[in-house]
Order: sequence, then C-alpha cells, then structure tokens
Amino acid sequence: MILDSETHEIVRGFFEAKVLQISTNPMFKLASGKESPVYIDHRKIFSHPTLRKKVISKWAEMLKIEFSSMLDSPNLVFAGTATAGIAPAYALAEYFNAGFVYVRSKPKDHGLNSIIEGTMPSNALVFVVDDMITTGGSLLQAAEHLKSEYVKSMVAISISNHNLKKSNEAFFSKNLVCKSLFKTTDLFDVAYAKDFITGREMKMIMEWLTQLDE
Repeated sequence: MILDSETHEIVRGFFEAKVLQISTNPMFKLASGKESPVYIDHRKIFSHPTLRKKVISKWAEMLKIEFSSMLDSPNLVFAGTATAGIAPAYALAEYFNAGFVYVRSKPKDHGLNSIIEGTMPSNALVFVVDDMITTGGSLLQAAEHLKSEYVKSMVAISISNHNLKKSNEAFFSKNLVCKSLFKTTDLFDVAYAKDFITGREMKMIMEWLTQLDE
C-alpha cells in the first residue's frame, strides 16, 4: 500500500469530488456497454482548485524525478489527447512553462483539416498526455499522429493506469515509454485502508480488473 500522506489526501479528494465512485449493485454501465463496479472521471479534478493543485504538483514532482533532462528543454511540449487529455496537458504545460497542443482523434473536416491543434517546435520533446489508461488506445493513436511532426523524443503519461498486461505490451510494441502517476490498484488499496470501500467491494473490483485483462 502507498503510505505517503499526499496520496492519501488525493484519494480522499477523489471520493469527495466523485472522481472515483464505487457501485456494485447496480454497477456502472460504460460507453462500451460493459458493466463496471468502478467509475473514474478525472475531468472532475480540474473543477476543484485544491485537488487540482495537489494532483498536478505531485505529478510534476514525479516527472522531475523520471524525466529531468526532457524538462530542461526549451522545445518541451505537452500534447493532450482529445478530449480527456486536454485539461491535464494544459495544466502541466502551465506548471512547467512549456508548449501545449492537443491531438484530435481524426482531422477536422474544415479549414486546414488539422489533426494537431497548436504549434509544434522543431525537435520537440513531447509528453503525450491522457487522464486514464485502460487499453492505451488514445495515447497510442495520438503518438502516431505526433510522429508526423519533428519530434525528437516522446513519452506517454497519464494520471491513472489500470496497468493491464495487454496495454503494457501495446506500448512496448511501439517502443513508447509510458509512465503514470497512479496505478488504480494503489488507489483502491488506499481507499480500502481508509474504509472508503468495503472488503466485498474490493473483491469485486479486483475480479473486474482481472476480467479486463482477459
């Protein structure tokens, strides 16, 4: 279990702001049509200034430790996936005084038919940003579009990650480094320790995560 007090405060904030919600009877119905005992909506983080500041500060500290050489570059860019990655990418760009773009899922059908909105410098060092990784599809698609630009190096990052074997393999196959602030299993461990979720709910969540990776 994660023991640092900042993570405990953030998990508490996730429940208070309904970023992280649990429901086992009935379960949540996802866009895919499948049912889930967990609903995670990171967009809500950015509606709460105190929670937003805690998350971005902790995320930034992690990036400083893992990727310090990238962060020193004047050509640093944070590229958000549309739409969930836009707010976190912009928040990190503001924190590091870096460039910001966002990547559409497909080219717009008017004007310049752009798929990347914003300006990319030559030899850019890019963090491509999403809020959550399940399959990693959105990040991988955005990374492919960004490769058409003059990108020197690229790393995929997210707030949370289910850490599924199939998503890890997908990033490995594309030779794309991926780093997340939280594994969802760590968030659930803290929530269980703090009595935000019951033993029965924890069991259902772990079974659901196992099914996701099948």
